Amino acid sequence: MSSNKISDRLHFIFASLTLLLGVSVMIGWWTKNDTIVKLHQDFAPMVFNTALCFAIFSLGFLFSERKDQKISKICSALVFLISGLTLFQYLTGINVSIDKFFVEPFMKEGLAASGRMAISTAICFLILSLSRFYRRRDFSSHIITVTVASLVIGFSLIGIFGYVLGFNSEYGWGSFSRMAIHTSVGDVLLSFAMLWQLRVENKESSGARRRTLVPSYVLIVGILTSILIWHLLILRDQDRNRRVVQIQAESIKANITNVFAPLEKALRHMARRFADGAYNNEKLWYADAESYFTEFEGLRRLLWADNQHIIQWVYPLDRGGAKLLKAPISEDAQVVERMKSAENEYRAYLSKFIELKTGGKGFVMFAPIFAKGQFKGTIRGAFLAKPVFEKVIDIKGYHLSIYEDGKEVYSSGKADTVFARDWRSKSRYRYLGADWEILLIPFPEVIRENTSSLPNLVLFFGVSISVLLGISLSFFTRARDSEKSAKEAFEWKQASMNSVPLLMVSVDNKGLIREMNSTAERLLEYSTEELKGKVTPALFHDQNEIDVLQDKMLSQTGRRVEFGVDYFEMMFRFGYHRATEWTIISKTGKKYSMVLSISKIFEDNGDIGGYLGILEDVTELREKERLLKEQEEKILASSRLASLGEMAAGIAHEINNPLTIINGHVSVLRRVLGQKGLAQDGDIAKKLDAIESVIQRIAKIIRGMRSYVHETDMTNEEVIAVEVLVDETLAFCHEKFKTEDVELTSQIQPKLKVRGRPYQISQVLLNLLNNALDAVMVSPVKKVFLEAVIRNGGVEISVSDTGPGVPYHLRTKIMEPFFTTKEVGKGVGLGLSISQAIVQAHGGRFYLDDNSTRTRFVIWLPQEPS
Repeated sequence: MSSNKISDRLHFIFASLTLLLGVSVMIGWWTKNDTIVKLHQDFAPMVFNTALCFAIFSLGFLFSERKDQKISKICSALVFLISGLTLFQYLTGINVSIDKFFVEPFMKEGLAASGRMAISTAICFLILSLSRFYRRRDFSSHIITVTVASLVIGFSLIGIFGYVLGFNSEYGWGSFSRMAIHTSVGDVLLSFAMLWQLRVENKESSGARRRTLVPSYVLIVGILTSILIWHLLILRDQDRNRRVVQIQAESIKANITNVFAPLEKALRHMARRFADGAYNNEKLWYADAESYFTEFEGLRRLLWADNQHIIQWVYPLDRGGAKLLKAPISEDAQVVERMKSAENEYRAYLSKFIELKTGGKGFVMFAPIFAKGQFKGTIRGAFLAKPVFEKVIDIKGYHLSIYEDGKEVYSSGKADTVFARDWRSKSRYRYLGADWEILLIPFPEVIRENTSSLPNLVLFFGVSISVLLGISLSFFTRARDSEKSAKEAFEWKQASMNSVPLLMVSVDNKGLIREMNSTAERLLEYSTEELKGKVTPALFHDQNEIDVLQDKMLSQTGRRVEFGVDYFEMMFRFGYHRATEWTIISKTGKKYSMVLSISKIFEDNGDIGGYLGILEDVTELREKERLLKEQEEKILASSRLASLGEMAAGIAHEINNPLTIINGHVSVLRRVLGQKGLAQDGDIAKKLDAIESVIQRIAKIIRGMRSYVHETDMTNEEVIAVEVLVDETLAFCHEKFKTEDVELTSQIQPKLKVRGRPYQISQVLLNLLNNALDAVMVSPVKKVFLEAVIRNGGVEISVSDTGPGVPYHLRTKIMEPFFTTKEVGKGVGLGLSISQAIVQAHGGRFYLDDNSTRTRFVIWLPQEPS
């Protein structure tokens, strides 16, 4: 079996050991085996009822983890009944015969009553059975179990240490029968079993274990500490009572001396009178003797013996007194020895306790008679012990016993042996040769009356504080766990809110902002603390859109709805809370297109606690949609240009063939005219020259068209002569400028070269020339200028015109796709944006010169070295 399995079953091992202990002691009672029942002669026995309770309780514990708890509860109820009846007997003094119900006790020593368990044992079983009977798997049951187990462990350990260290562990219980040492061990085992069972149960739940572990330890330590302090106070109280008993014992010794001193004085006075010759006749002595009998209680006989120890006078003569005359004073060796001691030491002496001839146990006091240093005889007084000592111990609440040579010579009563063992006060009494041991034992009532209630109050408050502290720590642990869980939930909530790209804004049931996620704070440029509980989300919305929605609500409800809770409810009513697009404005005025969805937040009671608005930023999406539309327009334009290029190529081919034929015929015509002698005819020659000039001009246009529409590899670049490029481009539009009566002036610096795709650069120039032509049409001065120079380390080609120019507020937008200032049908707004893209692709710059007095567009390209 693994160590974990053994650990999980350890509480059953403890319970089984306790069951074995109880059964063993029960067998000991049935077989009358002192060793099993008592273990040691100085120890208190474990009574049969205690062993029976151990057996029943342990059996119930072994069945405690079954689904059916009937056996466990029945066992707990039986233990409660036995211990409860025992405690009832202690509290009321009424004997209900539970002590002898199961077995007739064969020993009584060390018990408050025959067969009765100690009061501490009864209380331990009572609280153990109660805690098991009402056992449940909840926090209150856990605290009760730990409290009960800790109390039982504390009381049991005190019982064990009482035997080991020799103090009365039952003093604080008001009863003086002690818990047996094996009872203490059994209680400790049961308590450990209960605590270990709790540990195994809490092991199954990490949350329960964390909530109860520290409070349980604090509770156990607190209760054990309280019990320790309680018993230390009890021991101090016990020591105080012991001192009281010792003081009382010293008082009794003083009282004995106070009794013997007058006796000694009286007998010595009589001895001196004998020495002085005061007793001439027997009658005088009888008179004094009679007065002594009257004065001293317990005096039974007075006699005078001469120096030969022969009795001469006796008082009284009755009860055998006359028989003593002329007889030796004593034949007892101890008495004779004491008489000699009195003669030798010239002082009075007490004999040992003897059986008096007058009846009863008593003692004799000797007073020697000396006259002028000569021994003349002895005065002897015989005293009965009982009346003498009864006068001495006129103190209520104490037992007095006097021992001489280890034998009891006097006792005022019989005390309980266990009580006498714990509370007896022994002292030596030496006076007039007497050597006695005085044993004083107080009554239990005296001890109870002198017992302070402070230890019990300390125990009560200590246990109460420990329980409250354990409960408080458990609540603190629960609160901390709840706080941790709430914090984790809040952090998860914040993390989830902040991790999504959506904007989240929650408002309370009054329509005021309560919380925003980090995305909302970043885009709207407001912090939550800045707006919390102060403003409504209307702050972010375009007021025009709110007004439009309010007008719709007005038309549908017949009343104007202001922004707030009513506004939100109307949005739900008319379906505006579902994915509607709004313009959202940030703190700095940035506008975003966002899709808004609104949800209701409900409280536990079903009331609306607020609203949660989720906004999706679709600004980029709308921008992409716009760009996609631009691309579609560009593709469409490119497709049209491609078609136009194909058409132009076909047209150029078709025109070029007839031109070649025409040009050939012109050459033939010149040769024929020359053969006929007409070559010198000026008119004919002039006409032929005009035809050839037109043919060359058309051929030039055709070459430009073929160059413009020539499909070259986009990755192939070539060195371009700017002068040739400009000349070919102007061939396309020269006639148009002439037709529109627009003056086109070009000024090209020679030998300028750039690297690129010539048809693209020609496209940009042609687009600028066409724009310039359109611009000057509304101007009284119709001039367009084309220049090409070296500037800023590159070739700068510019097209300027005398048109009205580009307004300043539109200059930042003219490069945007689809932006145009032309009339509808005259342009789509792609020319400048495409031109800018072409120039930038060649590593150049394309821009409107803001410093020029005319409208001047500039193409700057890196210069190609010659």
